[in-house]
Amino acid sequence: MNILGISDNHNAGAALVVDGELIAAVNEERINRLKNSIGFPYEAIAEVLRLGGLQPAQIDRIVIAGDITPSCFLRIVPDLHKYAKELSGQFGMNYIAYTYYQIFARSLRLPYWLDRRASRWLLRRRLRRLGFTAPVEMFEHHEAHAYSAFLCGPFAKATVITADAMGDALTATAGVGSPDGGVRRLFAQSGAAALNPYYSRITEYLGFKPNRHEGKITGLAAYGDAEKLAPLFRRVLHFRGPGFSTLGNPFRHRRARGWYRHLVGETREDIAAACQLVLEEAVTAFVQYWVRRTGLSDVVLAGGIFENVKLNQRIRELPEVAHLSVFPNMGDGGLATGAALGVSGAKPQPLNTPYLGAEYDDARIEQALRAKNLKYSRPDDLPLAIARLLADRQVVPRFAGRMEYGPRALGNRTIYFRPDDPSVNDWLNKMLRRTEFMPFAPVVPDYAADKCFVGVDGARFTSRFMNMCYDCTEYMRQVGAGCVHVDNTARPQIVTPESNPDMYAILVAYEKVTGVPVLINTSFNMHEEPIVMTPEDAVRAFLDAHFRYLAIGPFLVESDAS
Repeated sequence: MNILGISDNHNAGAALVVDGELIAAVNEERINRLKNSIGFPYEAIAEVLRLGGLQPAQIDRIVIAGDITPSCFLRIVPDLHKYAKELSGQFGMNYIAYTYYQIFARSLRLPYWLDRRASRWLLRRRLRRLGFTAPVEMFEHHEAHAYSAFLCGPFAKATVITADAMGDALTATAGVGSPDGGVRRLFAQSGAAALNPYYSRITEYLGFKPNRHEGKITGLAAYGDAEKLAPLFRRVLHFRGPGFSTLGNPFRHRRARGWYRHLVGETREDIAAACQLVLEEAVTAFVQYWVRRTGLSDVVLAGGIFENVKLNQRIRELPEVAHLSVFPNMGDGGLATGAALGVSGAKPQPLNTPYLGAEYDDARIEQALRAKNLKYSRPDDLPLAIARLLADRQVVPRFAGRMEYGPRALGNRTIYFRPDDPSVNDWLNKMLRRTEFMPFAPVVPDYAADKCFVGVDGARFTSRFMNMCYDCTEYMRQVGAGCVHVDNTARPQIVTPESNPDMYAILVAYEKVTGVPVLINTSFNMHEEPIVMTPEDAVRAFLDAHFRYLAIGPFLVESDAS
């Protein structure tokens, strides 16, 4: 059976599942080049069909991830959907009204049913115009998160936790995944939870873009005094079994009138540190409570909150948690996959590859290089050539194979550098026009992981997808000054010969040249752009950043940049 999953909220995308197997998954932003693209993913739908070699009429089922998120009205008026968050912000009345509309719609049931039914009718008509004839069904937001985490995880049974700002009027859920592929929900937290706008509002308060720059708050947190403001944050957000504290009066959370006024004059580092600490306290208590209730110490996670790799580390370190897995595209970008798998009858099986996007042949790559009159060669041993350039302190972007799925670059749309330069975060981010506080992430071969990081066994599988922080060993501190954070943690990608043979070969070659089995890996894109998708995207970013070398497909490019 051919199943098409669609998500039309922010970071919209599509996924194709054939006979229970995930064949392709792409987010719209990679194609239209609009970061965190919102709206109906026309181009992503066409792309996953192309990757699967199917026509619209060959799709047997279509599943929409999100009953009323977005609401039918926003689905009718996509431009309003696209700009509402930017115009209103996390503190605006539009955000508050939308939150409480969803909450009341779900609690009253009839408005929820009507909105869901109207959305299904609208989307079915839209898909008919594209040539689809399959029935269209809706799939609840947090159910989609839950199925993505469990069915792509490495456990036959697990405690299943989802958490994000809000989707279909819920903020968090807890349940149990069973060997037959089902997920039984045990608890659902209303979108009125204080967890809903908690991290994104602090992101906006500190001058960053919510739903995009939360990682900068995580990075800033390591530089602040968390306990100074933690008592204030704890009054706002805390675990109150079986869920979280609630928002209460929405005006209490307004920027001018609410508790945020107590943050005036405080440093952004101290604010970020307290925000991060209290998030960790509340969410780990939630996970701990539900692991004890289910009796299942293997845990899977999905939802935008789990993009926070420091939080994931704290969950992994809980004594109740034996093993932890986080879905690679844990935010709303992964909903289409969860919805499609959720109706497919698939059994839980480890996601063996996150490389679910497009791949380009040598002819297309050469065409892109010739269009810009770039000089290139085809080395007999490209991994060794890359390793020698890296040993010589060169930056080497790498474009190869199928595109990664999710927010992380995992070797196929990646920029490499050696790990021992403590100043790399400053000068390389400047070249890429980024302002980041987290250090670059390291990538290591599986055989070196325990030499570099503490406690890897608790999350070795999920670390293939670079979504877990670890404390670093003394050895890692010595060799990886450019990718160890000030709090002695790092967010590694652990590579096996099977997970990415090309990347593994580069790591092995670099160790032969230098004796060090570690490299820096950051995403191949300029600031505020999605990760590159096509050879043309890669060439443009390469030239914009004024890099000297580019490894693309089997070719090595050398420019005149100094």
